[in-house]
Amino acid sequence: MRKARCTETANGSAAVAGKKKEDPVQKAIVQLEERVNVLGRAVFGSESFGKVMNTAVSTQAALKKGFSDRMAKNLHFYNMPSQDDIVTLAEQCARIEERMISVETMLRQLLAEKAGPARTGPARTRRPKSETRAKKPDA
Repeated sequence: MRKARCTETANGSAAVAGKKKEDPVQKAIVQLEERVNVLGRAVFGSESFGKVMNTAVSTQAALKKGFSDRMAKNLHFYNMPSQDDIVTLAEQCARIEERMISVETMLRQLLAEKAGPARTGPARTRRPKSETRAKKPDA
């Protein structure tokens, strides 16, 4: 049995060598690809297309900035925070939390120093002499 090999033709489309019958669907797809490639080269390859796209992107960026500025003014008018305000508040909260953690750490260290070393010996169960004399009845 002979294997079919895929080769690329001069116009860039793939053709299967060794097939006696061409599939009409595959033929239509190849023709469609060739037409789209020609159209794409004509439209996207021109200098004017690059200029138009550059203008479109610049216009979109300007509109986005204008919309953002207007939205910030409206939010300020209604006494509501903008996204930048919320980001700033979140950063401030993070800094406050870091400070609190450092203060807690310092307090724990101070308490540990004040407490002194823990007793390693057995517990004292014997009472001092002054307490034992005061409790004895006189005879």
